[in-house]
Amino acid sequence: MKAAGLALALAATLAAQAPRFEVVSIRAVPPNAPPVMREIDFTPVRPGGQYVDSRTGLVFLISFAYDIRFPGMQLSGLPNWAKGTSYAVSAKSAEGSPEISPAENRERVRLMMRAMLEDRFQLRIRSETKEEDVYELEVAKGGFQFKEVDPPEPPAKELPVGAAFSNHDGRIVGKKSTMAGMANALTVMLRRPVIDRTGLKGHYDFNVKWSSPDTADSAAPFGGEGIGLLISTLQHEFGLQLKKAKGPVQYWVVEGVEPPTEN
Repeated sequence: MKAAGLALALAATLAAQAPRFEVVSIRAVPPNAPPVMREIDFTPVRPGGQYVDSRTGLVFLISFAYDIRFPGMQLSGLPNWAKGTSYAVSAKSAEGSPEISPAENRERVRLMMRAMLEDRFQLRIRSETKEEDVYELEVAKGGFQFKEVDPPEPPAKELPVGAAFSNHDGRIVGKKSTMAGMANALTVMLRRPVIDRTGLKGHYDFNVKWSSPDTADSAAPFGGEGIGLLISTLQHEFGLQLKKAKGPVQYWVVEGVEPPTEN
């Protein structure tokens, strides 16, 4: 009993010490509201411990709070209402918060978002790690095919590697992109984690198209043939290869969540 009491006391102390927003406004956005247009590098995180987004959803809020890179694969358990409802969120920390670097500010806002989700959405979430099939991205024997370019000059940021693909053709585009960005794009395409093992630390410009001479199954969903074309293109056009492997994959499971009370 004493041990359990100490554990509860410690948990309460840690919760009290965790950073929290001082003011939070959450309002549901009507389903018929006009779409929000924003720049590709838009971020809701503002200096001074602020988070402002005129239209977002629980999937994004949870993914940001827990740094879930691929929620479509790694996040489960959300009820349908939580997937389909949008919110306008404005959250601010106390006035006079100390000035910190943008990276530190982002991580602090991440922690405050976790507390907000627990308080306002009654979110209960757990993580688990499983040993699963992954791909490892490596430099092929012939060597990497792209020349290094200068990195983006601040305030410009690295943009995501773009990909459009089907079972018979595809395209990968990147401007001043990294191998980490390439691995992220491939993860989305293959719906399996891709781990960057290339050792390449530079920035590169990509613009590669591919297609199959046989377009009879052009309407077929992305599958075995499309994956084969992708792997072949990576090797011959990029000088990269994908190897199947086993590795740890982290998942998050929502065990409980409720609609927030608006204010």
